[in-house]
Amino acid sequence: MNRTKINREDIIEAENKLFSAQLISNVESLDQLLYDDLIAVAPTGQVVTKEMDLTSHKAKTMIIEDASTEINEIKIIDDTALSIVTMTAKGKMMGTPLEGKFRYFRVWKRFGDKLKVIGASFMQLP
Repeated sequence: MNRTKINREDIIEAENKLFSAQLISNVESLDQLLYDDLIAVAPTGQVVTKEMDLTSHKAKTMIIEDASTEINEIKIIDDTALSIVTMTAKGKMMGTPLEGKFRYFRVWKRFGDKLKVIGASFMQLP
């Protein structure tokens, strides 16, 4: 396997690992999947870092009770890939019930033999 190029199956596997880690707030797995200098944009426009994301999972401020995902699009450019994923989820954020469909845009990059999210944004769909 070429360790610089990425293929569609690599991204599907990475997205599934990320989804599984998010569901159970597996901070160790999330730490491996998120780039140290990750930049993500929340629906409010707030910029979210890797540390902020991991802290929210450690503190259990985001609880996913039920969820499913669908990978809508994957575009690959050498060692980088763009993915668009729709998640249908039910849970709580800081104690407030949250339910609906969410669209995620992620930028994945290969570092050696690992894929990491280097950038992301997400929004709630109507």
